[in-house]
Amino acid sequence: TQKNYDTYRKLVNKYKNWRNKEKMRIGVTGAKGLIGKELVEQLEIKYPQAEIVIADLKNKVPVDLKHYNNCLLFCEGLDEVYHLAGIKGSPKMTQERPADFMQMLQFDANMIYAAQKQGVKKFLYTSSITVNYPEIDKYPAWVKSTAEKLIEAIRIQYPDCLTKYCIVRPGSVYGRYDDFSRANPMVIPSLINKALHHNLELWGDGLQERDFINSKDAARGMIEVMQEMPDFPINLCSGKAITIKYAIELISQYTGVPIKYVPVEGKIMGAQNRVMELNWKFKPEISI
Repeated sequence: TQKNYDTYRKLVNKYKNWRNKEKMRIGVTGAKGLIGKELVEQLEIKYPQAEIVIADLKNKVPVDLKHYNNCLLFCEGLDEVYHLAGIKGSPKMTQERPADFMQMLQFDANMIYAAQKQGVKKFLYTSSITVNYPEIDKYPAWVKSTAEKLIEAIRIQYPDCLTKYCIVRPGSVYGRYDDFSRANPMVIPSLINKALHHNLELWGDGLQERDFINSKDAARGMIEVMQEMPDFPINLCSGKAITIKYAIELISQYTGVPIKYVPVEGKIMGAQNRVMELNWKFKPEISI
C-alpha cells in the first residue's frame, strides 16, 4: 500500500545517513521463508562483516515487491541480491487458485529490473523444479520460466550490463523452518503434520518419486552458485529418486504413528515423477 511504501521509504532514507558504505551489503528477499532463514544464518557466518538487508511481507514494515519503487529502494546500494521471494503452492492450489501464482510475475520482473537499474553486482534468481514439469504445475512453471527467459533476454540485449545474473532450481525442499500450519503444505511438512495429528495417510501405492533436498543444503548451494556465477540454471537437488511411500514409512518409523492407506479416487495427486540431475559441482550433505 502507499502507506507501507511511504514508511519504508522513510526508513531507507534514514538508514542511508548512518550506514557503513565500506561494508559489503547483501539483500535477501523471502528471508523469512524455509530456505531464506537458513540462507541469512549462513550468510552471517560466512560474511560476518557484511550487512544483511531483508525484504519480506512478514517484516514489521512489509516490503511489497509487487511495487517497482519498493524494489528500487530495496536494491539501492546493494552489492548482491538473493531473490527467494515466491508463492509456495500444491497440486490443489494449482487447480483451485492458479491466479495467485501470477503475482510472482510482478515481483520477479520488478526485482530483476531494479537490480539492473541500481547497479547490483550479482543477482541470484530462485526458480524451481517445476519448470521441468509444465504439464503438471503449469502456472508456477510458466511464471518461473518467464523470469528465467527475462534474465536470458537481458544478457543478450545488455551484454555489458554491470549486473550479473545466476539461476538456481531447488528440488522438493524440506527443513526445520517448514510451515506446518499452511492449508496446502508441501510433501514432507504435510506428512509430518499428519503424523503429529495421528492421521498419517498414504494415497494409492505411494510410488510417486520426488527429489528431496534439505533447506540447509539449498541455502549453501545458493551461496556457492553466487560465488562462481555460472551462466546456466543450476539444479539444487539430491539427484536421487525418493518415493512418497519411502518418506511416509520413514516418518511412521520415527513417530510410531501407523499408516492409513487411502484409495486415490477423488484425491488430487501430484506429478508421478519429479527428479532432476545434478548438473554442477554442488553436492548435498544431508540425506532424507
